Formats: sequence, structure tokens, C-alpha cells
Amino acid sequence: MKDLLIYIWKNKNWWILPPVIIIIIVGIFIFITSASPISPFIYMLF
Repeated sequence: MKDLLIYIWKNKNWWILPPVIIIIIVGIFIFITSASPISPFIYMLF
């Protein structure tokens, strides 16, 4: 993760940052909902 941020900072590839943030947020959301009691309701939505 640190290497990716250094790459973005050095090469000024700011367009890479929003997809990375979205992937991290979705990953955290999946991790939280997979171990919680609300997971059946999340699955029902999809």
C-alpha cells in the first residue's frame, strides 16, 4: 500500500487514487458485513 502511494506521489498519477479508495472502502464494507449480524439483510438487498 505504501509503495502504491509513493508511486502516485512521484509520478503524479492522481487518477489512480479514486479507484484505489473505492476498492479499499468496498473491501472494508465486505469485511464488516461478513462478520456481523446484519449480513443476511445485506445479502437480501443484492
